[in-house]
Amino acid sequence: MYPIKSHTSGFSLFELIVVMAIIGIISAIALPHFQQYLAQQEAKRIRYLLQYSINLAKSQALTYRANIVICPSADLQQCQNNQWNSGFIIFIDHNRNRSLDSGESIVLTEKTRLKYGNLEWKGALSLPSLRFNAQQGLPLGSNGSFYYCSGFTPNQRIFLSNRGFLRIEFPNSC
Repeated sequence: MYPIKSHTSGFSLFELIVVMAIIGIISAIALPHFQQYLAQQEAKRIRYLLQYSINLAKSQALTYRANIVICPSADLQQCQNNQWNSGFIIFIDHNRNRSLDSGESIVLTEKTRLKYGNLEWKGALSLPSLRFNAQQGLPLGSNGSFYYCSGFTPNQRIFLSNRGFLRIEFPNSC
């Protein structure tokens, strides 16, 4: 008769505990760096999104010969103060009241969904929105700055001049 071989494959309990401990140590080291990476990507994304949106609003004002407004909005249907962290809308403002009314067209809706930072607009007229003039496409009375503040990345100030030019700064505090 032939001898019976009992060969089992798999991990012992000790090997499994060692592997789990190594995975735990690597995760504890990598997680803060991963969060910082995600925060840096969010900061870049919001900077490019604002640059694109402001340039779009300027060009739409000239193209349609109409006032264009960018305002914060959580539901992307109406302007809502201090909701830049949720999103914003760009629309044609025929009656110049900086509010989306029936008959006014939405040009763009954008969800910002910020997780790592806070976005705030501080304008020259202390209004919560930006308006681009129909005749020149300039942000007359809407010059100011967007501030993106985060504990993970350098703070950003996206400055909009009264001539419609953008400048990026990195202030020490917000």
